[in-house]
Amino acid sequence: MKTIKQLLVITAGILFTTAAIAQQKKEYKKMGCATIEPSQIFAFDTTETGKRGMADNYYLWDNGKTLYVKILNGSPRYKAMIQKYAKEWEKYANIKFQFVEVGNSHIRVILTGNDGGGNYSKLGTMALMVPQDEHTLHLDTTSFTTPEYTYTAIVHEFGHAIGLMHEHMSPVSGIHWDKNRVYAAYKMSQGWDKDMVDAQLFKKYNTSYTNGTKYDSKSIMHYPISRWETTDGYYVDWNYSISEGDKALVAALYPKKGDRKNEVPRFTVSGFTKMEVEKNDNKEGVSFYPSFTINTAGKSGRVYYLAVFTDDAGNMFETTSNEYKVFGVSGTSRTTVLNPGQKIEVNKNKKDFELFIPYSEIPEKIRNKNIRASFYVFLFDNDEMKLLYASKSVPCNMAR
Repeated sequence: MKTIKQLLVITAGILFTTAAIAQQKKEYKKMGCATIEPSQIFAFDTTETGKRGMADNYYLWDNGKTLYVKILNGSPRYKAMIQKYAKEWEKYANIKFQFVEVGNSHIRVILTGNDGGGNYSKLGTMALMVPQDEHTLHLDTTSFTTPEYTYTAIVHEFGHAIGLMHEHMSPVSGIHWDKNRVYAAYKMSQGWDKDMVDAQLFKKYNTSYTNGTKYDSKSIMHYPISRWETTDGYYVDWNYSISEGDKALVAALYPKKGDRKNEVPRFTVSGFTKMEVEKNDNKEGVSFYPSFTINTAGKSGRVYYLAVFTDDAGNMFETTSNEYKVFGVSGTSRTTVLNPGQKIEVNKNKKDFELFIPYSEIPEKIRNKNIRASFYVFLFDNDEMKLLYASKSVPCNMAR
């Protein structure tokens, strides 16, 4: 079993690699989707036999939930298509999309063209990490080349929005990629570096996290694969409809009768407004007061709250401290076990939650500097470390 410290270090590397990859997104008409998925998943069998898909249970919405969707721009024609095609999932999953024009929303769609953004969506409840004035799902209208592709692009992205993952990343797919050829081709055509190609095509998940022993090449969540991309000529054509495997999967994830199987802790952090950073000379240290709301569902789970020092570029600082170290760098943390069915308001009306680090445990080179600090929340369950929230950095004046 991995230790908490090991998991924090591993997850930190994944988190910041993902952030770097996200900045490199280019228009990708062939694949049509640049969703960055979590590194660790939990999933379950939907049937005893047959083909199955992949999903991350930790980021599923409550079963039967109505998701408010706001389309931020676009023509009436495009808006009508999005509303129509997104609702395809309602036929098979116990979930509803309600399109709104004002007020808060769970999913916010932006349409752009010729911006190199491609199509992508936040995975399930990861959308709640995004401020209300920012989009959570992006559609590139230059890729709406045919009615079939337009349907596929929209349905695929809303599949991500309810927690479905890319099917070609199944560890039991058996796809023999011609990696060197693919690296070279996508570097030339898309500007993607090796990390981006790995994240979009080659990353695989442990078999214990998949939904069975087979994978669904007909899934609408599967990328098309050309013969030249594999060493044995294997290919997958465009899938222009929700497959039988997709239907079985979402029916198990969001059952219209009975309870969801194999429930896990499903915690969400929202309403982050600020993090106050205060020097506390009486306590000889620095106090952090993040303000946020955490909602819990599913099962009980352990949560870690972290505050980490960074420079203006987001780089963290190495430390010799043994107690005040997170991600292997200078910072502080707290942990607690939360039960499902809770809504906890933290530092909203009064300062009732503090993260603290003594002056003596802060690296000497930053003790009297103006630096920054970032706040993170992770869920730890069954050797999984799942990101619940990552704040933007805030100023931290260390001068004394």
